[in-house]
Amino acid sequence: MLLCFFVQKLLKLNTLTQLRAVLLNSYELRSFCNLNGNVPSISTFSRFRKLFNSEILKLFQSISIHAHNISIQQCPELASILIFDTTGIVPKVRENNPKFIQSLLKNTSKANPELSSDKIYSIVYSSLPKTANANSNIRLMFVNGHFCWALKFAVITNALGIPLALLPLFNSDSTSSDPIEHKSIFDSKALIPSLKTLFSYIPKNFSTFIADSALDSHNIYSTLKNTFNFSKIVIILPTRTSKNTTPTSSPNIVISEDGVPICKKFNQPFKPEGKCQGKNRSLRFKWTCPMSSYKDGKRTCSCPQPCTTSKSGRMFYTYPDDFRSFPGLSRNSQEFLDLYNKRVTVEQTIYHLKSYMGSDTIQTLDHISIFSDFLLSAITFSLLFILAHNIKLYCSKLTIKKLNKLKKLIA
Repeated sequence: MLLCFFVQKLLKLNTLTQLRAVLLNSYELRSFCNLNGNVPSISTFSRFRKLFNSEILKLFQSISIHAHNISIQQCPELASILIFDTTGIVPKVRENNPKFIQSLLKNTSKANPELSSDKIYSIVYSSLPKTANANSNIRLMFVNGHFCWALKFAVITNALGIPLALLPLFNSDSTSSDPIEHKSIFDSKALIPSLKTLFSYIPKNFSTFIADSALDSHNIYSTLKNTFNFSKIVIILPTRTSKNTTPTSSPNIVISEDGVPICKKFNQPFKPEGKCQGKNRSLRFKWTCPMSSYKDGKRTCSCPQPCTTSKSGRMFYTYPDDFRSFPGLSRNSQEFLDLYNKRVTVEQTIYHLKSYMGSDTIQTLDHISIFSDFLLSAITFSLLFILAHNIKLYCSKLTIKKLNKLKKLIA
């Protein structure tokens, strides 16, 4: 049965009906799949994906271990790099049909003719259902660059693009309406469980971790370093952060050995203002300009050479564990940029799994079946890598005659 699904992935057959039709009309493929004249029904294929999900997951993990060991033999440097990303599979539910949104906009506009189009859109989007009517696990989220009802997955690969872990995120949720904050909260919640799952069957022999700016958090840096023993963490700073801070200290401020900011202009320590920690923010310590003071309940700065145009003076923040500023290598170095450029590997792998192997065109709405199908795509991907490795080792002298024998599988 598994061989039938491998054929489906290799030939990118979008539906089980197409798979069954191809098997019925190809004796060679039926022989390859060990089908003795009897091709399973569509319902049998469908039940297999749902009933044997746990076994398919175990198979994926076993093949991932073998593929990762080959990666270490081929290129130890790239095999020691771990790349994390999230993606979503968008099922064909009613809510994802553009006509669904258009009908809501049309009805709201008729009911409120006095409102502007901006307010109409605001009312509609704030009242959208959080889950799809067909399956409550299909949730409204910001994924693949837009809001949609989707099933979200965490994907972990090495720098060779081999999928090492696939984790469904059906139970994760975020109430934020801001797309950037939504993705940041969602991804940060998914990271730690994903790594724990990965390291439950693969040893912690990775030295470098790469992810996008959604994971830029001091808590994540500290966890990656202290819990998972990463020596280099390559997470680019988000745009909203880089506008206000820099990876290194301000040119007018240095940090003393005891962690107190010092004003270089007048060689005076900043004044502590205590701890501050907002929602979804890391713990940090606030410091104010040494020349600032409170008058009538307001802080004013009397510095003759102010660092800022603010009347209250310069403010500075320090963190208990500032591994974010120097994550094992300089953020301004060419090595950091070269490593971050390797993050595109996980995006290419996701694209192959979803597009070339048909996981984004699956017709079912059952989340377990979709997860199994995604796992089968990853298994097929890893098996092709293992096959290429074995061909290189044992079939170095391929001839046209030998290659022609493989055409029967493509007929």
